[in-house]
Amino acid sequence: MNQLIIYPTDVGITEIFPTGELSIEDTALKDVPTGVKFKIINFSDLPSDLTFRDAWEYDFTNSFDGVGA
Repeated sequence: MNQLIIYPTDVGITEIFPTGELSIEDTALKDVPTGVKFKIINFSDLPSDLTFRDAWEYDFTNSFDGVGA
């Protein structure tokens, strides 16, 4: 699978790497906390330099694919 799920937490962005057992949408609904917005992105959209991984940001205000169930 070439996609992952991201969602905001108190300490930054959390990534979920689906196993492929469920669709990525079903994985997001199951694993993202209830009421939290999530975005499905391609691995290629991630920065190649992981040095500042803990500082990643994403604006979920108007650009998200769903909300955790």
